[in-house]
Amino acid sequence: MDFEAVRAWFTKWTARRIRNCRLAGSLGLVLAPLALIFVTAGIYWALRFFKQDRLGNLGDSATCLWISLAVIPCLFIGNRLAPRRDLMEEYLEEGPDDSWFDTTSERHKVVPLVLLWILFTGPRLFDWAFRSFADGRRWAQMDLPGCAAVLWILASHSGKVSFDEIRRQLDWLDLETVLPGLKRMDGIVFLKTAPAGLSLTQDLRDQIRSESAE
Repeated sequence: MDFEAVRAWFTKWTARRIRNCRLAGSLGLVLAPLALIFVTAGIYWALRFFKQDRLGNLGDSATCLWISLAVIPCLFIGNRLAPRRDLMEEYLEEGPDDSWFDTTSERHKVVPLVLLWILFTGPRLFDWAFRSFADGRRWAQMDLPGCAAVLWILASHSGKVSFDEIRRQLDWLDLETVLPGLKRMDGIVFLKTAPAGLSLTQDLRDQIRSESAE
C-alpha cells in the first residue's frame, strides 16, 4: 500500500472531522440563544400567571421580565452543578418496573430531571458548541504525517503491530507524541498484551484500503 495514498486519505478524513466539528459548534451557537429565549419566555409567562390577582389580572410585566432575565445566569450556574444523567440509558439498563408504587416513584424522579433538562438546554448547547470547536482544534493540531505513517504501517499488516516494530520501521517518528491523537480515532485498537501494540478494526482497514485506492 502506498504511503502517499494513505496520507492523502488521512488528510481528507481529518479535514472532514474538522469541518463537522466547526459546523456542530456553529449550530450550537445558533440554537443556544434560541433555547435561552424560549426558557426565559416560559419563566416570564409562568410568573405572570402565578402573580395574577383575584380579578384575573396578570402580574406586573416589568417585574416578571426582570426576574426572568435574572434567572439566566442562574441557569448557567445550575447547569454546572446539576447531575448529568441519561434517562433513556438508565431505563434500558434497569428495565421497566410493573408495580404501581415503583412506577409512581420513578415518575416523580423523572419529571424534575426532565424539567432540569429543558431549563438547562441553552447552557448545555453552549457547552456542546465550545466542546465541538475544541475538538476541531485538536484534530487540526494532529501530526498528520506521523499519524498517517502509523496508519500506513497498520493497514499494511493483517494483525497487531507492536510498538517496537513501529519504532523500528519509523525511526524518525516520536511515537509518544502521535499516540494521543491516534487514541481519538475510532477503529484503532490499543492492545496491551505482550508485546503491546496497535491494530485496526476491519471496518477502518477496509475504509483506508478502498478510499486510498481511489
